[in-house]
Amino acid sequence: MTVSLPELEPVPATDCDVCAALCSQREEARAVGNSRMVRDWNDELRNHPHRRSGDWK
Repeated sequence: MTVSLPELEPVPATDCDVCAALCSQREEARAVGNSRMVRDWNDELRNHPHRRSGDWK
């Protein structure tokens, strides 16, 4: 039997309004017990693009 660890939730980028909004929506979903929407908002947050230092070339 294989046991997998739970996936860590994505962390919002500092000073990103979109990330902040996604986190707020995730917490609202969590507050009402909607785990499916929590996962959906985590996916949105995980896929939200941000520039990295190497992207400026």
